[in-house]
Amino acid sequence: ENIDDFMLPEVKKFTYAWLSPDLIADEVQIDEDTLRALYEDRASEYNIPERRLLERLIFATSDEAATALADITAGTATFGDVVAARGLALGDIDLGDVSRSDLGDAGDAVFALDGPGLVGPLETNLGPAIFRVNAVLSARETPFEDARDDLHAELAADGARREIDDQIGEIDDLLAGGATLEDLALETKMQIGQTNWTLGNTDGIAAYEAFGQAAQFATEQDFPEVIELDDGGIFALRLDETVAPRAEPFDAAVVKVIQAWETSEIAKRLNAQAEALIAQLENDVRIGSLGMA
Repeated sequence: ENIDDFMLPEVKKFTYAWLSPDLIADEVQIDEDTLRALYEDRASEYNIPERRLLERLIFATSDEAATALADITAGTATFGDVVAARGLALGDIDLGDVSRSDLGDAGDAVFALDGPGLVGPLETNLGPAIFRVNAVLSARETPFEDARDDLHAELAADGARREIDDQIGEIDDLLAGGATLEDLALETKMQIGQTNWTLGNTDGIAAYEAFGQAAQFATEQDFPEVIELDDGGIFALRLDETVAPRAEPFDAAVVKVIQAWETSEIAKRLNAQAEALIAQLENDVRIGSLGMA
């Protein structure tokens, strides 16, 4: 009686051939010199100097800066008070995390603090300043040996993408010459697979947006063609069969049927109780005396 509530969606059964960088990355040869050269190019990422989380408050004169620092040290004002008195907010003076070289001549004095604190007045290119160190960030060094695997994976993936890109023309020619997807799996590095696809499916290769779009509009009359994926991979697909929407077999749907029946039955019984209560209220029964189950 409610068969429309238990319909299975249209299913498209596909055969596909695909090639992703991950499938051939292990075959890409990367020499040690290339890895070390990339490591050197990334030196700033792998060898990060000691840094400070820092705020800098600029003054017109060294005397003003010294007076402000004395007030803070004596406890008659806070650093925040001094910042506010200048018409500024803490966000206005926040430098973020900086290295010693970022601070020029003030760097040595600021980095002499091994923990949070104030230092100044120090001369800067903007004028005398008080610096507040909020945190010390230790230097971080990553030796080549520790970075090697990541560098190798990156270069191998790049090489795999280039190799796949170079094969697109050859695979297009094979398909134009009448090769099947099974032939591609034999004559190229592409791998064959099958999937039952429904709208909204994101399992396996269907997780790629390009595959989902191609699957949605594919017909059994289409010839396979090479389509590129956003990770540098490629695929071609063939629609083998379309299974129209159909009722789910009762044995498979029985749990959902029971849940639907219970929901419907509860609604019916609640409505019946409500109607009975309404009838009592219409007969001037006080609401406080109603028996509610």
